Amino acid sequence: MKKSLLALLLGATVLVGCDPKNEDTGPSVPSSPGVYILSEGQFGKGDGTISAFGTTSKALLTDAFSTINNGAALGDVIQDMGIAGTQGYICVNASNKVEVVSVPDFKSLATIRNIRQPRYFAATSATRGYVTSWRGPYTNYQPGKVMVLNLTTNTVIDSITVGRCPEQLIALNGLLYVPNSYDNTVSIIDAATNKVTSTITVSDGPRNVVADQANNLWALCSGFTVYNTSAPYNVISSTPAALVRFAAASPATQLKLAFSGSSPHQLRISPDKTQLYYGFNGAEYKMSTTATALPTTPFMRRDFNGFGIDPRDNTLYGAVSTGYTTNGYFLHYPAAGGKVIDSVTVKVGPNGFVFY
Repeated sequence: MKKSLLALLLGATVLVGCDPKNEDTGPSVPSSPGVYILSEGQFGKGDGTISAFGTTSKALLTDAFSTINNGAALGDVIQDMGIAGTQGYICVNASNKVEVVSVPDFKSLATIRNIRQPRYFAATSATRGYVTSWRGPYTNYQPGKVMVLNLTTNTVIDSITVGRCPEQLIALNGLLYVPNSYDNTVSIIDAATNKVTSTITVSDGPRNVVADQANNLWALCSGFTVYNTSAPYNVISSTPAALVRFAAASPATQLKLAFSGSSPHQLRISPDKTQLYYGFNGAEYKMSTTATALPTTPFMRRDFNGFGIDPRDNTLYGAVSTGYTTNGYFLHYPAAGGKVIDSVTVKVGPNGFVFY
């Protein structure tokens, strides 16, 4: 009788162990609401990562791609990530590829290869995407490309020649606006034909473009700075930076707000499209889209390597790099700034945020 009872107990133990409800499914991406944090990694090391942070749960999954996909490496220099439908498109700059993942779980779906120096992604629908691509070697850059992607098959189906070193493009009303950062132009592409319909001259070095509530376009132009190629690498020449506003219907009529120096960066716009944010001279600035002069007082006295605004609650995220050999971190602030809500360590060179 004792042997029969023992056998029954052992059998019950085996059955419980085989119950799928009791199996350890392993690490997973923190549940929504959450934010992906992009980390460039060390150039040439192939250690770029994307971490996932649950804004309510406070759970962190460091290097989501590797963890979810059996140790696979994401690649060399994570530049940008965009979402179209239920798919995420990750521009891995020095690896010359775009990695495609499902969101929010981050399972690998495809790799789009042979896109030279992919920079930024934008989509006009769940089936059509665009990636800016640099061409040519450093200081001898050639006209860049915008690569056209079929997001159903995750393949390149066309390419469009634009200016040198195209950067962070946006899609608006069937058109793509592409800032050419090694020139002083913005290329306008008709998404229906994949043709450049016009080229707008702005100030030197436009790097990103946003659209406000009135459908005005704002281009942040960092200016050109030329350095000596030998130590002490001093500045030889520079041109002024500017924030340029123009209407889509009349791009030649422009408001140009000049900076006192060069290299403003990370132009962002609030979810309601009424406030602009940008970094300049070691601080973060905020200005109304109806303003006709640049603000003189910083909004936050911090220098961020990346900046994001959560569209669900308007809270702010700033990425802080401690160098390109040590882990960085990000800071999460209330919408109005002030006391930090979260401070979280991530991988090397954090530079951007994507919300899920």
